[in-house]
Amino acid sequence: MTTTQYDPSHPPRTALSGSNPKSFGYATLQSRLPVIVSKIVDDVYRSYNGLQDSDPNKKEKEVEAKGIIEAIGGLRYELQRDKPFRPLKDSLPDVAEWNQALADHFATSSWFKASWLFAECYLYRRIREAFALTQYWHDYDPFFRQKQTVFKSSQTAVVAIAVRLMSPTNNTAGDNEEESKKTEEIKSLSSLDILVSQGPESEGTREAFFELSQVCLWGNATDLSLLDNPDLAKVEELQRRVMMSNTSSPAPSTPASGSAASSKNSSRVSLDKQALEPQHGEQQEISELEKHAEKILQNDTGLLWEKVKTMRNGRVDIILDNAGFELYVDLVFADYLIRAGFASKVIFHAKNIPWFVSDVMPFDFQWTLDQLHKPTTPFFNPNELSEQQALKDLGQRWQSYVDQGVWEVTTHDFWTSCYAFYHLPTLPSAQDLFQDMKQSDLWIFKGDLNYRKLVYDCQWPTTTPFTDAIGPLGSREDVPSLVSFRTCKADVVVGLKEGVEEKVQKEEKNWMVNGEYAVISFSP
Repeated sequence: MTTTQYDPSHPPRTALSGSNPKSFGYATLQSRLPVIVSKIVDDVYRSYNGLQDSDPNKKEKEVEAKGIIEAIGGLRYELQRDKPFRPLKDSLPDVAEWNQALADHFATSSWFKASWLFAECYLYRRIREAFALTQYWHDYDPFFRQKQTVFKSSQTAVVAIAVRLMSPTNNTAGDNEEESKKTEEIKSLSSLDILVSQGPESEGTREAFFELSQVCLWGNATDLSLLDNPDLAKVEELQRRVMMSNTSSPAPSTPASGSAASSKNSSRVSLDKQALEPQHGEQQEISELEKHAEKILQNDTGLLWEKVKTMRNGRVDIILDNAGFELYVDLVFADYLIRAGFASKVIFHAKNIPWFVSDVMPFDFQWTLDQLHKPTTPFFNPNELSEQQALKDLGQRWQSYVDQGVWEVTTHDFWTSCYAFYHLPTLPSAQDLFQDMKQSDLWIFKGDLNYRKLVYDCQWPTTTPFTDAIGPLGSREDVPSLVSFRTCKADVVVGLKEGVEEKVQKEEKNWMVNGEYAVISFSP
């Protein structure tokens, strides 16, 4: 079967499905999704009970809210009893394509019999339907409160990273006049600006790349669709792994396939090193990033660096995953690409409907920037004035990128369709998206669902090369280089070397789904 013959009911390998009681797909359909659906009912109930008597449309809103609650309750009933799928009833632009896919591929199927990928995507599209059929709740996001709460719990990590990106280092003077002069020149720069100050291929720029790649990766660990009842202490613990070392020195890069330390400008790195190394014999701590490096089971950071270091003022497309802290570190990585000169344009692909609980919508993107520099009542409340200033400066910097068109946020129905990314080059409704994205130098796919859609969410052997598992996106010459940053939360992983699966399985039987392990997978 050629790649053009694959379809949602006939992926390249046996589809992951809820029909297997031992699978994570079954656990998701059986336990996780009913909880998520129930929380929607709670959220809507809370919102309509909070309506003010002065609202002239209060009665109509209450009637519609009760209809939404009834629809969501019916959806949960269908899911838990494995009822057949039904066509969508709203009039959104993508409804015809969804219903056609349903008729062509799953006309007689049901929640636990269809592919897990289709069933889960269909659930969130049905949730959207419940609101789309109303007048006053049409654009309501039933997951926004959860996104807001978890981002609020991220203050420690958010502030620490903002300080590294924006606050002056104010290092002490050197031992002689020449060193003192050099230190004076850079002490007003932030740690990141010092690292990239020697140029795109300098050792400092490379070190920042390896560190921030891991920050970008582990930000994906906090996924609200996987945390049925998010423990905010657990969320903070997950975020500690992306905390940069307490000193200003970057974490040593993790060796990866294709990586090689650059010797270019080696004589000029000493300025960075002096400014960043611990002073007076202080011993550097091992960062959380270093502690978790061995859990990156496929680490193509080196191959990715070989691509990125050749880019000058290029275009990067980031297909986003979660709002909140993960979005924040995605913006950090995008900021680095701009500051280092690798990119002059970053396009962020968000979702146009509430999706998998915490996925980024355009409102979430702008709201995140606003919380850093705009609110009358600060969203984050760090104690130090320097920390408050770092947040404000960072938010203003990022807002200027948006205002100047350096950063752009866009959406497309393809990202919330039932189709795997194999179909991006050929699906008629996605041709405008693909033709535009072909102009990019690099695609960055964030998170678990994007990974599942890249590899068609099926039962690949773990040693299958990533470039093979992504089908046409790995073989077509008109597809730019791409990378997937993904913490493992579904029972499909590819690109591993022989013996890795067996070794990890002995250490942690749930390694594929618990979010503790990760991959950085690159296709040139």
